[in-house]
Amino acid sequence: MKGIVPKKTTMPALQGILVKDGFLIASNTEMTVKVKLEGAENEYFIIPERAFDLISNLPDGEMNISVTGKNIITIQVDKIKNKYQTMDPELFPLGAAWEEGSEWKIQADILLKAMKRVSYAVSVQGCNAIMSSVCLQATGGRLNFVGLDGHVLAWDQVNYEGEFKLLIPKNTVDKFRNLGITGEVRMKYNSAGVVFVTEGFEIYTRLVDGEYFKYRSMFKKLPLHTVVSRTALLDAMIRARMCTVKKCAVRFDLEGSALSLSIKDKLVDYHETIELKEPLSEALAIKFDARLVSETLKTFDCDKVKISFGGPKMPMIVEACDSEYKALVLPVAVK
Repeated sequence: MKGIVPKKTTMPALQGILVKDGFLIASNTEMTVKVKLEGAENEYFIIPERAFDLISNLPDGEMNISVTGKNIITIQVDKIKNKYQTMDPELFPLGAAWEEGSEWKIQADILLKAMKRVSYAVSVQGCNAIMSSVCLQATGGRLNFVGLDGHVLAWDQVNYEGEFKLLIPKNTVDKFRNLGITGEVRMKYNSAGVVFVTEGFEIYTRLVDGEYFKYRSMFKKLPLHTVVSRTALLDAMIRARMCTVKKCAVRFDLEGSALSLSIKDKLVDYHETIELKEPLSEALAIKFDARLVSETLKTFDCDKVKISFGGPKMPMIVEACDSEYKALVLPVAVK
């Protein structure tokens, strides 16, 4: 829960975790997370930030927490006891009451896997809020998960009947993935936000407003394509990156059934050749950012991937051989 607590805020109460009506509640400017807590059904107080590390390092056993009228909180386990000054729980902002909206259901493992696959491609920092969000679009019997940052684009799909489009901030998605939710997830949304509800969690988040990019049109059918071992290509990219300390592009020279990788700077002249599972119809030389290719390959879990090219200035499309997941990586200029 402490991963939700903001480091800096104009509302000091948000730097603690609220205990109310049988829930632990943490909140920041984007999301609020409620976790069921047995034994606290009638309690109402704030656990201050200073107490987080102590609680995390207490030995196993029953923990007793008591609060006095002067907002003094006492935490005790066996012979360990400490007191903290806390804040009035009335100062903790809970936001407006949730307004009813549309609802859909999905299994947590399916939702988390798709979110993990595409979130790596989402811009970490930037002034473009839309590019810093994960798109969830349900249409045509499919639920699409999309992320992009201008250099890479990732797109996954699962079966789903319904129609909606939601833009969820990347920070929310990253924290959501680390909460450890399981089982069925009910998702309720309206124009202002969305709430994910499981047996033990309620996760509220705002939505990003705006029109998302036309990602479908970016995945065009390309004339040059082959199949390669994902692990062989990933291992080769990792070795190439290890040989240089600079952000240096990796050159792909594809011809017949061979992919030759090379990376060169003032100190390094690295070469490696891996076998293609299917011969390419014509030779091609193209360069990519080694980090982007490596991170893209890590999001796949199949043994082989299909890679397609349109020319030295066009993106590479990587597609899973066992699912609908695909990604696009932009090249860098070849001299």
